[in-house]
Amino acid sequence: MKKTGVFITGWTVAKYAAGIGVLALSTQAAALNIMLVNDDGCAAPGINALAETLQSHGHTITMYAPAGPQSGQGSRLTLPSGDCGVRFETLTSDLKGDEPAAGGYCVSAVSVSNGEDCGTVDHLPMPFLELGQRVSASPADSAYVGLRLMGEAPDLVVSGINSGENVGRSTLHSGTVAAAVSSVQREVPAIAVSLSVRSDNYAAAAALVADVVRKLQDNAKGDRLLPPGVALNINYPAGTPKGLLFTDAGSHSTLSIDLQPQEDGTVSLDGYVFDFASQDIPAEEISEEGIAQREGYISISTLHASFNGPRAAKALTRVSLHGIGDAETD
Repeated sequence: MKKTGVFITGWTVAKYAAGIGVLALSTQAAALNIMLVNDDGCAAPGINALAETLQSHGHTITMYAPAGPQSGQGSRLTLPSGDCGVRFETLTSDLKGDEPAAGGYCVSAVSVSNGEDCGTVDHLPMPFLELGQRVSASPADSAYVGLRLMGEAPDLVVSGINSGENVGRSTLHSGTVAAAVSSVQREVPAIAVSLSVRSDNYAAAAALVADVVRKLQDNAKGDRLLPPGVALNINYPAGTPKGLLFTDAGSHSTLSIDLQPQEDGTVSLDGYVFDFASQDIPAEEISEEGIAQREGYISISTLHASFNGPRAAKALTRVSLHGIGDAETD
């Protein structure tokens, strides 16, 4: 059996379920400059609950979030193509005219002409259909734009609270996680946070995030909140959590897409496959965040923004490919 770390139960979790965090009971920490981003859009309830909670803890909040829903976009960027460029704009409402309840910027992208050959569908960058069209920026766009416009780097980027868990394989496609990792790659500590698709208790998840931030502050003692290259991925389950587990990302996901081959040779995306039924696995046997989510635990996983393989894997690659590229001899 693999024990993954400390887990918290009892009255502590009950307080989180009520939206009142108690992970850190120390004196009030210094206020931080925190940038918020997400993939559900700037007017989504999760990011606004997060903003209100962090503001109530004394932190200065600046929001740069997509101007519309961008779930599943991963680290996609809205890039120029040929003579067609992209201009990012920060508005105070989303593409439908809805304003963030907690205030902030909604990031959109507009296709612009940089030359005579711009203006046709063949030349326009994705996802534009015509010159001058306004679309939502992606989560990664929004993170980059926010960090560029803020001038002085924030102390922390928090991405979320996403409507729906981002665990295991699904983190590869998650705009929530991608925005956090994109920030870490620009040397800003970041946290991604998601709430079970079966829950709307954003207050509880936001309270947990506020306490995680407080605890990081307590231990950083004025230094960086997280080591360089490191991001946290937090997932909050439905119902009253059984406890909190420190996990690996792993591969298991509670949600996957359902692709079905058709007789005409196409493949149809009919919906999602869910894995929510608990198997009553003991906490000490849970090592992956997807299993933790399914079993009803809060999970905190440590991610690294570098794509470098571990030292042992790189050494094995050198051994396996020894001699490749050498000149052939008779």
